[in-house]
Amino acid sequence: MSSYKCPVCGKMAKTGSAIDCARHMFGTGDKAHRAWFEAQGLSYIDLLLSQTSEPGNKAYLTVAELLEKAQADK
Repeated sequence: MSSYKCPVCGKMAKTGSAIDCARHMFGTGDKAHRAWFEAQGLSYIDLLLSQTSEPGNKAYLTVAELLEKAQADK
């Protein structure tokens, strides 16, 4: 299992998982973290609304998949 760090601030995910890193990124939500979402072609607000209104953690999973892909490409 890989350990994931936030691509914005470098903070290590609590459990080292991509989903925990995604949770951190949503929870931080400052300008730099929101800009990362936008740079990936995602809307922070749309993802946040999706996460809070739909079951299944789809927004977290979407971001976790991006983090996994980015790490695999390194």
